[in-house]
Amino acid sequence: MAWNRPVNHSVNAPVRALVLAGGGARGSYQVGVWRALTELGWRPGIITGTSVGSLNGAMFALDLYETARDMWLTIRSQDVMELPEKYADLSDLDAFLRDVVRQGGMDVSTLEEIVERVLDEDALRASPIRLGLVTVEQRGLKARELTLDEIPAGKVKDYLMASAACFPALRAREIDGVKFLDGGYSDNMPTGLAKRMGADELVCVDLEGVGITRPNLTGLPTVMVRSYWELGDILHFDPDTARRNIELGYYDTRRAMGYLRGCAYAVSCDAQSCADAAAFHAKFERVQKQVREKYPVTLTADAALLLANMKDADLAPLEAAAEDVGVSPTGYYTTHTLCDAFLAKCDQARMQSFAPLFEGSADAARAALAALLPNTFLQALVWHTLTTPEAELLPEVNQNEDL
Repeated sequence: MAWNRPVNHSVNAPVRALVLAGGGARGSYQVGVWRALTELGWRPGIITGTSVGSLNGAMFALDLYETARDMWLTIRSQDVMELPEKYADLSDLDAFLRDVVRQGGMDVSTLEEIVERVLDEDALRASPIRLGLVTVEQRGLKARELTLDEIPAGKVKDYLMASAACFPALRAREIDGVKFLDGGYSDNMPTGLAKRMGADELVCVDLEGVGITRPNLTGLPTVMVRSYWELGDILHFDPDTARRNIELGYYDTRRAMGYLRGCAYAVSCDAQSCADAAAFHAKFERVQKQVREKYPVTLTADAALLLANMKDADLAPLEAAAEDVGVSPTGYYTTHTLCDAFLAKCDQARMQSFAPLFEGSADAARAALAALLPNTFLQALVWHTLTTPEAELLPEVNQNEDL
């Protein structure tokens, strides 16, 4: 099938596509992504989406950022689906889902009312941003990748609801006698659809939702936006979680586009912050080396850092320690303010208990405790790095001194 390429203001400008994955209540994260991309002047000519990604994509194509934000900040689970009173807070999610499956899926007429109120089909068809979505025919699980041009007049909202019909949790959507299911049964991240619609480069937003996420085989330049943090249950719509996810999406996007550094935290990449990060890392390595050489069992702290999977080497120990003590991930930090945030949250008395290891006077029991508590000892290493003046660190061992 031949696809009409979106019109570009510049002949040589690449056609940008925003690919929005499905993920239920985690979709609030994509609102933060949209805010960041808008601020950065990155505007797509194409949006493809699956499930909640198609619903968000429709609002984004209409430039309804405030509408989308306000909706996510007020919506609750009972506003999306009809919940029996005994399951209204979703506290017993397993029992709730068992009941739902037995009943053939939840009624989502409340969500449909929101879609009817917010989305205007004529305006959507007139938008300069072309929209594509994925749904699946229930019979035979046949995938349907559709652009607005391929959807019959008056049926756009039906197909958006079909793309989000997460059966068996939600009821299948019937359109003209055919039942459709959530697009996640075929492709939860429709990069291929974006390419076929004429995209030259992609920004993909992964919510790590249920369903099939196919590998990106487009060969197109791609920026992946994905959170280090858990984004919540896919059926638990909650304003507080949405507010957090919007902030995470915003900062993760700025990081993915090269305007921030860090992995778990949004850290400034200005010259001073980068210099501070490099200085912290060098000092941390010296502290760790001194302790490791005298007490080899403390190598378990290395394992704790490895398991944290922080990808910014200079900041990795600090970020891992900050996460362990509960520093909020929804703020903007410099290296200096992230250090301060860690020090404000950590248990100072607990950190002090490891002081003999740094002074070289610890017994075997203290070293064994550090080995048994690798995450806590990693915090202590960071704490000692931040609180001990350079001049007070133990002198480095010169292996040639005794030769």
